[in-house]
Amino acid sequence: MTLIDFMKVSGKWLRRYLDIPVSETKLCETFTNIGLEVERVEHIGAARQETLVVGEIQEIRQHPNADKLSICTVCVGPNDVRQIVCGAKNFKLNDHVPVALPGTILPGDVKISRSNLRGIESDGMMCSGKELGMGEDHSGLLILDRNIPIGICLHDAIEIDWDIIFDISLTANRGDCLSHIGVARDLAAKLNINLKLPQIHGLDASKMGRPQDHFLEKISIETDNCECYSAICIKNIKIGDSPAWMKQNLVAVGMRSINNAVDIGNWVMMETGQPVHIFDARKIRSNQLTIRQARDGETIVSLDGQKRILNADMVIICDAERPLVIAGITGSIDAEVDSNTTDVLIESAYFNPDNIRKSAKSLGVSTESSYRFSRDIDTANIVNYGQRVANLITEICGGEIVAASWTVGSPKRQSFVMDFQPSSVEALCGFAIPFKVVEDILIKLGFLVEKSKSDNWKITVPAHRPDIACASDIVSECLRIYGTDKIPMTATQYIGLQHESDCSAVFCQNVSNYLSSQGFFECYNFALRSYEEIEDLYGKNSALPMRNPFNIDQNCYRSSLIPGLLDAIKFNIQNGNSDVKFFETGHVILKIDEKFNECFSIGCIMPTKPLGRSWQSVEPVGFYDIRGLILPILKNLSQRLAQFDIVKVSNIWQPELAAHCGFLTREKFQATCGFLNVNLTKNFDIKQHMLAAEIVIHPAVFARKPEKVSYKPFSQFPRISKDLSLVVRLDEIVANVENNVMKAAQKNVSKDVLIESIKVFDVYRGKEIPDGTKNIGLTINYRSNGRTLTDSEIQVAFNAMQLEIEKLYSIRKQS
Repeated sequence: MTLIDFMKVSGKWLRRYLDIPVSETKLCETFTNIGLEVERVEHIGAARQETLVVGEIQEIRQHPNADKLSICTVCVGPNDVRQIVCGAKNFKLNDHVPVALPGTILPGDVKISRSNLRGIESDGMMCSGKELGMGEDHSGLLILDRNIPIGICLHDAIEIDWDIIFDISLTANRGDCLSHIGVARDLAAKLNINLKLPQIHGLDASKMGRPQDHFLEKISIETDNCECYSAICIKNIKIGDSPAWMKQNLVAVGMRSINNAVDIGNWVMMETGQPVHIFDARKIRSNQLTIRQARDGETIVSLDGQKRILNADMVIICDAERPLVIAGITGSIDAEVDSNTTDVLIESAYFNPDNIRKSAKSLGVSTESSYRFSRDIDTANIVNYGQRVANLITEICGGEIVAASWTVGSPKRQSFVMDFQPSSVEALCGFAIPFKVVEDILIKLGFLVEKSKSDNWKITVPAHRPDIACASDIVSECLRIYGTDKIPMTATQYIGLQHESDCSAVFCQNVSNYLSSQGFFECYNFALRSYEEIEDLYGKNSALPMRNPFNIDQNCYRSSLIPGLLDAIKFNIQNGNSDVKFFETGHVILKIDEKFNECFSIGCIMPTKPLGRSWQSVEPVGFYDIRGLILPILKNLSQRLAQFDIVKVSNIWQPELAAHCGFLTREKFQATCGFLNVNLTKNFDIKQHMLAAEIVIHPAVFARKPEKVSYKPFSQFPRISKDLSLVVRLDEIVANVENNVMKAAQKNVSKDVLIESIKVFDVYRGKEIPDGTKNIGLTINYRSNGRTLTDSEIQVAFNAMQLEIEKLYSIRKQS
């Protein structure tokens, strides 16, 4: 069973329903213009051509330079005699044969032209049956009846099995075009021609319901994955070969002929898009069918002879003793139609598309049936298309319909009515399509249109179009058929924005350059994460789910860049790359004041120690390293930075070992940096401690005017440094100590004295200080812009500062 990924459409088959007025090339173009993309075109047999004619051999003579070649004089029409060199030996004078004149294209894309064969000119080619695509006989020329007039087109003289096959690629929402009638319906609308639907003989009301001849006594549906099941029973049929035209149609679309009954089911599926299954009715034990979920471990031998192990997610059709069909996918050998079959049961049903898709994927099986069920079928004609099969079986195989239709359940999805304003076409497309054209397009596509004098129509959306949900979809259909090539040309004026003129782009480029210069590698991760991951990291109602996600692992837009960077770390570690300092710039979705906002974000991550081995010893990095890394970025955003505060509890950050600065509601940006939560890194199979930082910036930051930056000359006078040693509680935040010392120092100096900087040079824990405390060493730098400071005045200020902070901390040592 091969994978099905396109619809094979037979040009000859399409002509059952349409009088196509365009050429093959134009037809290919038309398919593409209406959204049915042609992947490949294949020719079967010799197409009708005026250069492929009937000729009469009037003279035969030996080729002077080749023993196996003959030179023939062939009449191909009134006053039209050609010299043709031929290698066949099965012809004689006055034989009528097929002649391909120069310009003819034969099967296999063989182009006939004038040629020189061993020094003799040949003006065409006399053809064998194989060369015309009429079988495998290549032993000699195809000899025609001498009563056939000379010079007429060969297709008018004999029946040639020719066809053109279009391999059409369909989008997932166009299940209605997985049939020749569906494709013909779209072509009829585009070419504005009439669609000729097949006649289905009406149902005999006296034979509705349960069969009277003990074919079937019970049908029960025991699963929600089957909404409707219809059965038709026929007795006394004769199994044999299918008619030649049906075999040709099936082979043309890539299916093999099995027997007349099975072929009819397959042929109707390709005609209507409704998969059907044909049972040998006498093989159904206890005359009952049950549609239910399979049991884990249940087995079935499918029609291809493979033993299939089922699970509880799959739907089966079974009799009183065993499974007979994997619903919507494949039948079993236990109820297949064979040469001894005389009575059949025709199944036409509706199964849940999602269930069929998952079951087929689980089994590793893709059939024409599962391909159609998984893309949704026409729910309004389930019974009618089953009856179409019954009509053809009685016509071709004989037999008598015992029960015209026994139907259990009904599909939930049916046609429905919606309001539609034809003026909305112009409102959405930007140009007008005449209302009459809109009406004609919709009617030819199978919609019912009820017009009113006002700009409000009632449109009945047919059941074969589950992809139509709103008025915008109707407008899209009108534009698709009307033709995008008819959109009028208009002059468009716009103001171009160069990369250098966009504040956010310039900022992003500057950040990328800066972090790259610090030894980080840039990552580009997918912006979608799982809903559960975001809820777990950021709390309930913090995630913005997608309405129609591709899969459950990527069903929500990210709220942080950190998980994606952790994925990159994990991938690189698993692949032996130890250089894992990564950063990323991109957008995230965060809830601000109960509303979701799209913000710009910068994230970076690195291990505390190098992962690879080295002969050099490298000092581990810590909180102050990652904070120092992002400070230049923050200063680029604002010259008035808020202080970093400790993160008490977070699912991303390690409690007490990370800090944040700023608020999106106030400063319009926020930064967090420090150690990642060890439980989070373990979830990504990362054993090392990781440092990270993330800056989230509200779009309003890039819209406001940049802050004015003022510059002052460096002081020409020397500074004076004082060291301060403080013993503080172990849980005291060093950043808070820095801020308090800065405030106390600034308060106790004169106006012309600057506190140039306060730096931590040591943090100590050990036996020499009390338990539960730590010693922090700080250097305070004093300087003046206008004079040389004296040590005595600075000592006075330093002593006063100590008195200030004695209220907060115990001073251990000063100098």
